[in-house]
Amino acid sequence: MPLGLKVLGRFGRVKIRKSGELPVLWSPLLPASDGEEAVQIFPCEFFHAKVLGHHQSSSCRLEDFFIMLRQSTTRPVRMLILGLTGQCNFACVYCYAHEHPQERMSFATARQAIDLAAVGGKPFVLQLSGGEPLLAFDVIEEIAAYVKQKKLPAIMQIQTNASLIDRAKAIFLRDRQIGVGISLDGRPNQNDALRKLPDGSGTSRLILAGAATLASVGVETGITCVVADSNVRQLSGIVEIAYYLGNVRKIGFDLLRAQGRGAGVKAAAAADLQVALEQVLVTAAKLECQTGRALIFAHRERVESLCTQCSGGFAHCHAMNGEAAFVNAVGEIYACASLSGFPAFRLGHVDTGIDPELVQAISEMIRGSMAFCPVCDSFSLCGGGCFARWYGAGCASEPYPPECTLKQVFIREHRLRQDKTQVFK
Repeated sequence: MPLGLKVLGRFGRVKIRKSGELPVLWSPLLPASDGEEAVQIFPCEFFHAKVLGHHQSSSCRLEDFFIMLRQSTTRPVRMLILGLTGQCNFACVYCYAHEHPQERMSFATARQAIDLAAVGGKPFVLQLSGGEPLLAFDVIEEIAAYVKQKKLPAIMQIQTNASLIDRAKAIFLRDRQIGVGISLDGRPNQNDALRKLPDGSGTSRLILAGAATLASVGVETGITCVVADSNVRQLSGIVEIAYYLGNVRKIGFDLLRAQGRGAGVKAAAAADLQVALEQVLVTAAKLECQTGRALIFAHRERVESLCTQCSGGFAHCHAMNGEAAFVNAVGEIYACASLSGFPAFRLGHVDTGIDPELVQAISEMIRGSMAFCPVCDSFSLCGGGCFARWYGAGCASEPYPPECTLKQVFIREHRLRQDKTQVFK
């Protein structure tokens, strides 16, 4: 029988046993439980450790062991975003990721980040991002193989501009069950004003070709549409494009964030946004009637979830809830991808883990900053605003008006649907 003991200490419940013929290691910070014996430690030697109730069990050195223990005191990561590279083959006018490290993430760094999220043994979203993540496709292949080999409860997603998707990559994404989100900002004229190649030419033909390749192998996608002043008045065009492609299941509207290059781009006005979104819903209803196929709108879905109490206020803000980690290409960990590079939102590094005290401090700061949301009459169906967008807009103690407008359009639509349902009962 392997020598083993259980201890109960400040870091939580821990099991330690001999690895091969090596001695068990024990720390005086982890006093033994009643009837169990403490064992001398030797920092450079290997031992086998498992934090009870958590997924990960591994042979490690003492310094790695304490990283595991620190993670046991942190809330489980529910949203892990890997910024595989800051490089991109596009040059979008509003990009905030171009300031991210331009290196490619090594698989070793990706594995460390994944292990931090997996230590809790609970399902978590693993989103592959950039820059353009498909520029690091070999790392994606290694990540997918690792998740499969370790049987990790990771829900894998990729957010891509789709321009690099060929048939082989499409089949890979399908077979590895990696959900695909495509960035597209409307009809070609509107999209090409915002999403450009480095030479200034448009990107629509490349994006649509990639989306069509995904459709050819049976992959459904979502679309993320960034809304700025230059495309808001023709916003319903994104619905027409979605029906044209045929494999788009969901559309999410992402209001311009004033980080990176986005700081120099004009945001959509709240009044223009309201008119545009109302036209979006009219267009979607008409095309649904004609095709018999309904699109999911991310904001409509959130309202319905809140109405049925499937989620609570600020459930979408994993950073506020201490459950998010964005890891850049060099292994730095931040509370949110949109806040990467801001020292105030740095949580740690994959080599040393996530600092629970920083998680708590940032969570409290975000919650305090958004204190105007819970007192709003619409909060129960809104769920709260986006801190990163509010932070970039510099709204002081007031909410960001375009975001409130975005939420209110879908809340009003929800209430109208409810009223119609009541009439027919």
